[in-house]
Amino acid sequence: MSVHEEHMQAALDIARRGLAAGEPPIGAVVVRDGVRVARAHNSVISLLDATAHAEIVAIRESCQQLRALQLEGCNLYSTVEPCPMCLAACHYAGIHHVYFGATLADMQAVTGSELMDCSMAGVVVEKTGGVLAEECLQLLHDWIGFSGNGRG
Repeated sequence: MSVHEEHMQAALDIARRGLAAGEPPIGAVVVRDGVRVARAHNSVISLLDATAHAEIVAIRESCQQLRALQLEGCNLYSTVEPCPMCLAACHYAGIHHVYFGATLADMQAVTGSELMDCSMAGVVVEKTGGVLAEECLQLLHDWIGFSGNGRG
């Protein structure tokens, strides 16, 4: 069994635990230098949190374990291709590489409701910009000046 298969097997194991707990059966593992930092399954039902996807929960736990906002040098293994939200979280966390098993198209075929990308037909989210835009922009500038690097 390859190293990637071993880490994916760990993601499958935690996904099975999630399924047994009544959650969607998706698991994720974060690995740095061959060591598993965190692993998690979807927890959207038990936490009543639409953002508690396996990847997000594993990233949160990894940040806590490593006491860092950035997870450079880390890879993420997920039993299903990360959705746009989870992929964005990987980007912001500095995840080096994402390995996955099933595709989002596979998940769409099972659930019929997966968000494949942010411009997917049939998904409508209205947006209105410009509300107190100057004050909001000033707050961002204040943050950059306060933090010194824009990363918090």
